Amino acid sequence: MILGTTEIQKRLEDGEIFRKGTWDANCIKEASYALRVAQDGMVFDGKPYAPEGGDCPEWPITLKPGHLATLSTLERLCMPGDLVGKLGIRLEFAAKGLTGLMGIQVDPFYGAGKDDERLFIRVANFGNEDIEIAAEAAVFNIEFSKAKGAAEPAKPKESTWSRVLYGIAGQERSEFSYVTRVQTDLSQRADGLEKQLSKDVDGIRNNQQSVVMFGVFLVAVSILGVILNLLFSAEKAPDWVDTWGWILLFALFSIAALAVTGFVVVAGIVFWRSQRNGTPKERG
Repeated sequence: MILGTTEIQKRLEDGEIFRKGTWDANCIKEASYALRVAQDGMVFDGKPYAPEGGDCPEWPITLKPGHLATLSTLERLCMPGDLVGKLGIRLEFAAKGLTGLMGIQVDPFYGAGKDDERLFIRVANFGNEDIEIAAEAAVFNIEFSKAKGAAEPAKPKESTWSRVLYGIAGQERSEFSYVTRVQTDLSQRADGLEKQLSKDVDGIRNNQQSVVMFGVFLVAVSILGVILNLLFSAEKAPDWVDTWGWILLFALFSIAALAVTGFVVVAGIVFWRSQRNGTPKERG
């Protein structure tokens, strides 16, 4: 049997389920109770904030896609022996991708013999956008069912906060899920490959430009050689070298001379810039 509104209200007023002064009647629903987030007792961005430690993150907090956090409840539990709780994420946050990474059951006698035992719930943002969580927001939901024959523990268990810290102590970058770490690694590798590819393309383009310039230089020198050989080696000019022929030879000579001169100038500028813009190590 699941407890409804009036039964939950009665139990709370009798000092059961939650300790007095830590629950809110407005959080009682038709057949559940909306648990609120405490501003301490949490692990966020890989940093632990101890319960009642006086050290709290800046609220509201923002959980980025793929990131993890451990949140705790404002309510302090003192579960009776005949009730068991079932935890869940409220629709407002579940629809955004907030997912609980914890056992969903709260056993009978949870918090018995302790004044400040709360629930610690590890969550992950598996959505596509940031999830903002305000201080004391009703993020979780708990429903209560009848339990029969539960035996009270012989001695109080170790505090849940200590167990939380022990659970994440050996985890590298505990604020990231594995999926996020893989995605980040792939993104970094892709950036590296893109930079290397861009560098290779620039190198090919520069080499291609050098080859083209050198080709122009060879053609220009060849033309100059042919014209000079024609002018100074032949006993007389060929029959086709008439007025227009001389004009054409002069034009070709001028173009070839300009091409050679341009090549020399450009090559000099490129060499000068490479020396000027070299790294300090290259410059000595």
